[in-house]
Amino acid sequence: MMVWLPTDSITEVEYITASEAAKEAVWMKNYIQELGVVPSIGELVVILCDNNAAIAYAKELRSHYHSKHILRCFHLLREMVSRGDVRVD
Repeated sequence: MMVWLPTDSITEVEYITASEAAKEAVWMKNYIQELGVVPSIGELVVILCDNNAAIAYAKELRSHYHSKHILRCFHLLREMVSRGDVRVD
């Protein structure tokens, strides 16, 4: 069975997934740093995404009408990108 999704829905799903992955990756990085298992994990987390619109949403610091329906909790990705903790490619 094939399901068709509009482009906006795919973008939203990719953006939310990248946001969740970034939260998990940053948490794991901080946890490993606190354990002291690895001497230095200073590199930023790279999240690979194949949706250009989702990447643009992540790098866009201000909100606009295309992303207003996405819950605020998923916009943490934008904050992580602006702080330099995460890079979305």
